[in-house]
Amino acid sequence: MTRAEEYRHLANKVRARAFEEESPILRAEWEILAKSYVRLAEQSDETEQLDLIDDPILGLLGASR
Repeated sequence: MTRAEEYRHLANKVRARAFEEESPILRAEWEILAKSYVRLAEQSDETEQLDLIDDPILGLLGASR
């Protein structure tokens, strides 16, 4: 699963949480968070298209791509 796919998965989970929320304020906050994950997914897609070699997050985690 790519990072963009992970962000989209999180956005879907958060939207489901928002759907179940009774409080309008909390529902709106969950929706804002979901939109943020969608933006992160879009940015990740753009970054992948650039084919960047150095990924600082993966470097911190000790993972290789």
